[in-house]
Amino acid sequence: MSRIAYLFPAFPVLHQTFTLGEVLGLKRRGYDLRLVSLKGSDSDLQQDEARPLIDETAYCPRLLSSDVLSAFGRAFVKRPGAVLGLFGKVFAAWRTRATEEPGADVKVPTTLTFSEKMLAIYHSNAYVYLAKSLALVPYAIYLSELFEREGISHVHAHWATYPTTVAYLVKQWSGRPYSFTAHAYDIYMISRMLPAKVSGASFVVTCADTNRRYLAALSENGSASRIHVNYHGTDLSRFAPIERRRTEKFRVMSCGWLKEYKGFHYLLDAVAALASKGIDVHLDLAGDGPQRPYLVAKAAQLGIADRLTLHGYLGHDKLIELYRQSDVFALPSIVMGRYGRQDVIPNVLAEAMAVGIPVVGTNVGGVAELIDSGENGFVVPERNVEALVEALETIWKDPARAAELAKAGRAKVERIWDRDVNLGELAGLLDEYVPDARPDVAA
Repeated sequence: MSRIAYLFPAFPVLHQTFTLGEVLGLKRRGYDLRLVSLKGSDSDLQQDEARPLIDETAYCPRLLSSDVLSAFGRAFVKRPGAVLGLFGKVFAAWRTRATEEPGADVKVPTTLTFSEKMLAIYHSNAYVYLAKSLALVPYAIYLSELFEREGISHVHAHWATYPTTVAYLVKQWSGRPYSFTAHAYDIYMISRMLPAKVSGASFVVTCADTNRRYLAALSENGSASRIHVNYHGTDLSRFAPIERRRTEKFRVMSCGWLKEYKGFHYLLDAVAALASKGIDVHLDLAGDGPQRPYLVAKAAQLGIADRLTLHGYLGHDKLIELYRQSDVFALPSIVMGRYGRQDVIPNVLAEAMAVGIPVVGTNVGGVAELIDSGENGFVVPERNVEALVEALETIWKDPARAAELAKAGRAKVERIWDRDVNLGELAGLLDEYVPDARPDVAA
């Protein structure tokens, strides 16, 4: 049985529980994974089960480190033409792109600060992307040496941007095949190189059918048939429902990175509207991020500061407890237009459904693949406060309907969002495309 390199931009990351769950699940099944991270990770801000993996992860040294420069120098002395050819491969791949960038011409109101706007433009600029991709050539050579020493037969990259660029270049340099998992912003913020990456991959995994359709439209040489949907999944035994008695207070919960694309500012407007209708509503918001000061100021401006609790980052156990104390979970995500960020299927919506509370999401990405509006939750138009208020008010005023939605929501995640089942399907893809990495004994 040979080893698979699992390549990340950073690993582990607190809010990326789906990558953590995937790694732990595949290791339990007996796959020999070599965890590799292009950047370091915060050892303090982690889920408890992630901490042991830090010591198992190979963290790449800096670009100008002696290790990377030595590997690059050795390669250039032995194969100068091939090294220069790698830079040419980057440029040729960079020229492949979607004919129309998603949301590139959409201009919508934004609450981003100037620094956030500059950062968003930096991350989505095609020429910056080219420069950073060219700088990955030495990393690809360095990692090719590492993979050769450690007997790596296949590279699987998470996120379609820089990790997959490295995997693509490793194949060009050493012939070692690769695959990748595409998630959300990594395919919608900038599509440069995506057609080349999809066409060169042994297979592609993505977390929603809406992503699969988008990537299939970019594919060449019959590669569309090698793009597979694999929903992230949730540990349904851990996120188990319990019976909860309603109180006089309407407890609304949300969770996520405090970034504008999560739409939390619209949720504050909805809370203010519900309060104006005489509903004793309270919003519990878990997570942190750059929009925290703006949200605090907006809540004060709306006169609902005492109706908002910002919990910051929470570990799984505390997060589950908060779900179970809530009457509804709402995440009014938005598409950020020219700034590129958007959700596809936020895991927190599925976790809330698993715990057995009704949910409200918006019509972005693949949310409608998870929530059948009116059957197991509500899907409302993005940026529409009135529709959001109506959905939340329905759940508060009609407890029987809310209970039906919650029960149906749990049933839906049991059908499509069971992590163990979905990990089994992912393992099946690995067995199909990388048969020499199949465990000798099933876990």
